[in-house]
Amino acid sequence: MQNTTAVVIYTKNYCPYCRRAKEFFQSRGIAFDEIDVTHDPEGYAALKARTGHMTVPQIFIRGEFIGGFSDLLEKFRRGEIQLPQ
Repeated sequence: MQNTTAVVIYTKNYCPYCRRAKEFFQSRGIAFDEIDVTHDPEGYAALKARTGHMTVPQIFIRGEFIGGFSDLLEKFRRGEIQLPQ
């Protein structure tokens, strides 16, 4: 998988935490690629197998799996992740 941006968010269209994750990056002016797996059960199954994470959003920064929205906020607050410019 090759993306043009440093942030990739896997989402489902009905997920409130997905919306919050996107708003987090948008409010900071950080571009991201969104991959909607709402109607892609095979892609979603492969993603879950890859990360071991069973829910969305699934957030990657510079190819590193960060976790979901709560994980993102916690790591950001602790200074454990550097956001792209």
